[in-house]
Amino acid sequence: MADDQRSDAEAAEGMLVHLLGTVLAYVVMGTAILAVVDLLFITASGGEFGNISGWVGAVPAVFAFNDRFKRYRGASRWAVALVGIVLGLGAGIAATVFMPATWPPLVTGAFGGLVAVFGYSVLWHTAIGAFGEERTE
Repeated sequence: MADDQRSDAEAAEGMLVHLLGTVLAYVVMGTAILAVVDLLFITASGGEFGNISGWVGAVPAVFAFNDRFKRYRGASRWAVALVGIVLGLGAGIAATVFMPATWPPLVTGAFGGLVAVFGYSVLWHTAIGAFGEERTE
């Protein structure tokens, strides 16, 4: 019995690590694309690099959560998602408040987005494991 519990815990931990790695990759990819777009626009218009909001770089992580959301059914997934969004965004905003004001919005926004998706990931993984009903279809 202890071996089954240990293997279940290890599998759950592996799923969380996989989710965190996936959203990290999405945020890095989104931020890199955003930096390239910003670079193209400042080349054409002659602005200053990094003045675009880095929060947009976290948007591709929504695709990872979309797939996770579809795997479960019931009202609990909606409650977990809404609470996760509120707490994740709160953590992301709090993280940006404590960053130096001299850093460009691209960097601070990307960091805030990363904190938000990490917070959402941990909350989603923990709460959906306790309250979620995985689809068997």
